[in-house]
Order: sequence, then C-alpha cells, then structure tokens
Amino acid sequence: MIEVSDTLLDTQREITKLNQPVSFKSLQHLCTCSDDFLVDDKEFQQCLKGCKWSPNGLSILINSEDKRLRIFNIEDIEQNVSLCKVNQIKEGGTIYDYVWYPNFVDKNKTNNLILSTSHRSPIHLWNATDGQLEATYRVYDHVDEVAHVNSLCFNWSGEEIYSGSYGKINIFRTERPGREFIEIPTKADLHRSIISTIAMNPVDKSMFAVGTYSKDIGIYGGNQLMYILRGHKSGITQLKFSPDGLKLYSGSRKGDNDIVCWDLRNVGQTLYSAERTVTTNQRICFDISSDGKFLVSGNCTGDISTWQLDQTIELSDGVESVLTLNSKIPVHNDCVNGVSLHPTRPLLATTSGQRHHDFYDDDDEQALQVTCTDSSLKLWKII
Repeated sequence: MIEVSDTLLDTQREITKLNQPVSFKSLQHLCTCSDDFLVDDKEFQQCLKGCKWSPNGLSILINSEDKRLRIFNIEDIEQNVSLCKVNQIKEGGTIYDYVWYPNFVDKNKTNNLILSTSHRSPIHLWNATDGQLEATYRVYDHVDEVAHVNSLCFNWSGEEIYSGSYGKINIFRTERPGREFIEIPTKADLHRSIISTIAMNPVDKSMFAVGTYSKDIGIYGGNQLMYILRGHKSGITQLKFSPDGLKLYSGSRKGDNDIVCWDLRNVGQTLYSAERTVTTNQRICFDISSDGKFLVSGNCTGDISTWQLDQTIELSDGVESVLTLNSKIPVHNDCVNGVSLHPTRPLLATTSGQRHHDFYDDDDEQALQVTCTDSSLKLWKII
C-alpha cells in the first residue's frame, strides 16, 4: 500500500519559495548525455521523447523511441554538476505517457515510483530505484481484452490514477491494482476522440482538464464535465495549470504553433497566446516555473523560447494578445521536444530528436543521410 505523506503540501510550498525568479535571457551548458541512448541497430532511428524532473529534483526521467524509460540522478562534485544514469525500464511497446508519483519527497525514499503506459500493454507502476514492477492497472476494450491508455496523471496526493483513452477516462485507486476503476465516458461531449493529455489543478483539488486529438479541451469538477474549450487548430498534446490554478495553458501539434492561456475565472476566454514552432505531430513540451513567472517551450528548430508571464498584457475586444518573446536560445541540433524546469534550482533539462527520412538525389539516386540529427539530454544553468 502507498501511503500519502502529511507534509506534501508544506514541501510544495517550500519548493515554490526556493525557485526564485531569474532573467532567463541565457543558459550556461553544464553537461550532455548522448552515449547512453546509442543503439546497435543501424536501421533504427533513435530519438528522445521528453524529460521530467522528479518532485524532489534529485532525478530526471527520460522517454525514448527504443521503448525505454531511463532515470538519471543529478550529482554535484566540487561544484561540477553532472547526470549519472542509475536505471532503465523496458516497456513492451511505444511509450505513450509517463509520470512521477507526486509524493516523492520521503526520508526513506520508499515512494520513488513511476507510472507508465505503452502500446497494447496495461498501466505499469515501477520502482525507479530497482526497476521492479510494483503494480499493474488494466483497462479492457469492448471484447474484454486488455487495452492501452494514451495519457496518465496522478491526482495531487497520489491516491488516484487518472488515465485517458479513446472516448473515456478511467480512475483507479493507486492502492488497488487490477481492473477496478471508475469510468467517465467522453464520446458524447468530446467528439469521440482519444484523450491525449490530463492535468490536475494544483489549488482546486476536484478540478482537472483533459485534451483530445479532436482539438477539444474538457474542464471537469468532481468528475463531472463543466466546460468545453475550443479554439486550437490541431490536436492537443499538453495541458498545464498555472501555479495559482486560475489559468490553463494548452499546446498542440503540427498545424498550430500557439500555446494558449485560458482564463478560468472567465471560462471560454483566452488571455493571450505564445508562438513557438511546431512542424511535427510529436509532443513538443512546455513548462512553467513554480513561481509562475516564466513559460518555456521547445521548438522544432533546435532552440527554446521563453516568455515572462508577469508582463503587462493589453486586452482588445476581438483581438487575441500575443506574449512578447523574452528570449530564444539555441540548445540542440535537432527538434527540442522536451523541456523541464528543476523544482528548486535554476536548472533546465532539455531533450531532442525526431524521426528523419532519407531523401534521394535525382542525379545518382543514392540516399543522402540527414546530417542534422541529435538525440541527447542536456542540463543547463539558467542565467
């Protein structure tokens, strides 16, 4: 059984205090991990697919094309910061989503857990320390066969697991593995689409949001649909609430470059948007600092974009406001699909990579290899 710490909220408040505002005008490169992701198969195109810091900031979790989750620990040796791989977990299929157990901060570190979902597999709960499988949660399809889910999220305490798939949301009790769950149908309201992402409101514990590949965003309260937000031009790939719980940020895939900020005090209205570059259908991640001061996003151009969220926004009737870019910094030689801000220190982790296709020269009909490839994890100090 997984126990919930009584000090979780106090820890979250301390994390917010420690993450002081920074200018975010430039980055200092600290270290790069690339050899850890090499594969023997020359026909296989390896690429990373996002990164996430653990809640206590001691570890970072990486997803990759080779169906593996890798865990790196941050090490400080004589003021030289580095990342050391401590474990990896092999899933049975393409990994769709992964998340840390939120109540990570524990003196005995017994709750160092990771939740993941992959193609044609049930939901798995892993021990990040030794890589052992702790629990399995199963969703079944209409012919009573195990079906995968596309998105995952713990509630704020870690007591419940929310999963999204085609036309439904399933809620499990973390302490009860198996097939016992609450099901919320979404086909009637959200265009019979896949639930691609789920986010929990950090203040209103009963509120959560889901995004779909049909461009819809559903806002739920007490497991009941309250509002539907529409306005994106492509399928939703990520949602994130602001630290005060009053705003919701949404990002989508190819065909829509905007990160949109929705005002939850005036539901249906957008406050502003931030423009990035998204030219693929993969998830291009963004993150918000725990003090709510900065927004950072990857781009398909090899750089990151940052915006100050405390800038003055002039609202005009019928005209959507656009955030002024704070900085644009080159960090990789390929698509930057993962960005994750450290919860307590001015550090940023980034990952890169995408699927490349060989192309042919009309003269000699020989395949020309794409030279601009980069599958690496990098750690940066924010300046």
